[in-house]
Amino acid sequence: MAAAETLIVARPDETWVAPVAELAAKHFSVAIATPQQLPDTSRVEVLIGAPPELQSVVAHCPRLQWIQSTWAGVDALLDSLRPGLAITPLKGVFGQSMGEFVLGWLLALERNIIQRAGQRSWLAEVEAPIAGKRLGILGAGSIGSEVAKRAAVFGLEVTGLTVRGGDRPGFERCYTREARLEFALGLDYLVSILPATPSTDGFVDAELLSQLARGAIFINAGRGNAVVEKDLIQALDQGQLRYAVLDVFEEEPLPDSHGLWQIPGLFITSHTAAPTPDAAIPAVFQKNLRCYLAGEALPDAVQPDLGY
Repeated sequence: MAAAETLIVARPDETWVAPVAELAAKHFSVAIATPQQLPDTSRVEVLIGAPPELQSVVAHCPRLQWIQSTWAGVDALLDSLRPGLAITPLKGVFGQSMGEFVLGWLLALERNIIQRAGQRSWLAEVEAPIAGKRLGILGAGSIGSEVAKRAAVFGLEVTGLTVRGGDRPGFERCYTREARLEFALGLDYLVSILPATPSTDGFVDAELLSQLARGAIFINAGRGNAVVEKDLIQALDQGQLRYAVLDVFEEEPLPDSHGLWQIPGLFITSHTAAPTPDAAIPAVFQKNLRCYLAGEALPDAVQPDLGY
């Protein structure tokens, strides 16, 4: 059997695998395998799968030119990035889910829905609306922009933070990372959708949290490396934060014995904020495949200087 030109690293029964294989087979020979049972990879130029599973495979593909990730986060592959190799994350498909997650939690916490659902006696106090509050989003890319657009429907004032700042869809203003303290000043809600790169390590620290309005709410749905956990816990203990919602962690799954499970005011959601929509993977692959076959630059490819 001839060596494959496209290698899909996944279980054959995953719903996205057959459609992607069919698309690739129109142009290349295709193999489907697990990292533990690789076929001949000497001719592989296109690699498709989840970054943690691809990590050990890249070194076995000397002719590799393009990696299509089935995840948004590709930090597991950044050490493999080299000239002539394009890595495309799964982009443009998580905005809806992330918007639902962020707005769902803000409404649940601000409108006291969780406590009211468990009441066994009359609770006459009313809660303030979220309309008119200030929301800051760390990471104003395609996902952040979609969250911002949905937040604006609820009357929130939304600002963002990116590497370069500038105008972005859905945001009233975007700040650069150098202006992070100005960005955070007086925010009622802070949401992180930052990717995992060396420049985002410990980005949400005591200094940043101290700039928020007292009693603010923090949500991390990006990557766990961005948060200094001890600073977050202190902010909750001291009332600087009223609530925090953490969906991502440096160690996943988070062990049952981990102390974060016991922190008052902290909610843990087990990396479920924006599940990968399997039906979208073939569409993203097909879009990038057209560019690849035409010899064009892949528009969603990771930028080496940014790491995403």
